[in-house]
Amino acid sequence: MKLATSFTGTRGVRYPSPDVARGFMLLFIALANIPFWTGVTQSSAPADAADTAWLWVRSLLVDSRAYPLFALLFGFGLVTMANRRIASGTTSYLSSLPGVEAGREPTSQEVAWACEQATVDARRLVRRRGLWMILFGAAHALLFSGDIIGPYGLVAVIFAGWITRKHWKRAVAFCVVVVVAGTATFLHMGSFLASQGSASATAAQQGAGGSTDTVLSYVSQGLLAWGGSLVSALFFSMIVPAMFLGARLADTDLIIRPERHRRLLVAVGLGGLGIGAAGGIGFAVWAAGGTLATWGMPLHAVTGVAGACGWLALLALYAGGPRSDGRLTGLRRLASNVGRRSMTAYLSQTFLFAIVFLALPSLTGIELHLGEARTAGIALAVWLVTVGLCTVLERGGHAGPFETLLRTAVARSERRRRLPAPPAPASPVGASDTYDLVR
Repeated sequence: MKLATSFTGTRGVRYPSPDVARGFMLLFIALANIPFWTGVTQSSAPADAADTAWLWVRSLLVDSRAYPLFALLFGFGLVTMANRRIASGTTSYLSSLPGVEAGREPTSQEVAWACEQATVDARRLVRRRGLWMILFGAAHALLFSGDIIGPYGLVAVIFAGWITRKHWKRAVAFCVVVVVAGTATFLHMGSFLASQGSASATAAQQGAGGSTDTVLSYVSQGLLAWGGSLVSALFFSMIVPAMFLGARLADTDLIIRPERHRRLLVAVGLGGLGIGAAGGIGFAVWAAGGTLATWGMPLHAVTGVAGACGWLALLALYAGGPRSDGRLTGLRRLASNVGRRSMTAYLSQTFLFAIVFLALPSLTGIELHLGEARTAGIALAVWLVTVGLCTVLERGGHAGPFETLLRTAVARSERRRRLPAPPAPASPVGASDTYDLVR
């Protein structure tokens, strides 16, 4: 069996840990998205000990931890893609220089020129991919206003230059602003909800569930909410800090070679989950029907990044490093199948949730009144269905259909640009002001 390679290229081994982490991440995403669907169906508040126990687990380990984990892996993937594009592009540009094929060594100026042109190409690739993700997200928001593809696409468009040129100091400065702004916003929100005497998070979610009297009202309200999330994702959530942290990790071997960093990853895993759980206690009290403390919401959001880092560290350790034969077995293999088709699995979850919570009640006339623990079981079942779907695709040797659609759209929308002339070699060869048109 050949070593598994990325569907986005054939350059080298595809390390298992990011894929395995993405696969399990999608289980967390399904669990985190359930409140949206119970809000739509006006499901009942926690009614027994099982519901209350699950709300505590979800608040401490899943809510505001799943999407930062998504952002960590998204940033990791963007930089990995950009690094590969820069490396292959630099080699391609250098090989196109006069005399290089005959054995001439390129000058340092020519190497710098080739690297610069490859970096520009990588920036254009990241930005183009982000634009298409926004379009995909808008279409997804017609059904699910909690879509995250669009906001992540917007982040990629705006920060494509910083990502490809590794402007980490600028990123840190911006992330500080985001954390301060997000903390202040959540503090104000928590103060408002506490002053209003909101009984529980469940009640608030049901109140924000939106009208489903007509398809038009559902879609219009969903698009409006999604449009607001595009802005809030940039300045008032932990998505951008988590994305840049994941991007920075891509230039290390912490995730791709976890077997080399076991002690550090164990410490980060247990410590991160511990910090995340401790920071979520106030929110969990509210989620389970208690009184909301003003500091509960901002602390829950900020420590979510620590919780996401903890999950990533432990999942990377579980996946391990690359195998010589490229084989994964058991649950690792199933999770990897999902992780390499994460967009397909993510969108499939929405379709399945819509069938369960919207289509079936509409067709049968039966209203759903589910407790929190039962809805968590539905989320697990939905994830398992996507595992089966991705396994079938893997056996057939197919990429996910939505990954294929996105990759095709990104490739076909590429436009040619005028390439500046390379530095003149020691023995001048005729060169014009414009070297060539490149894609």
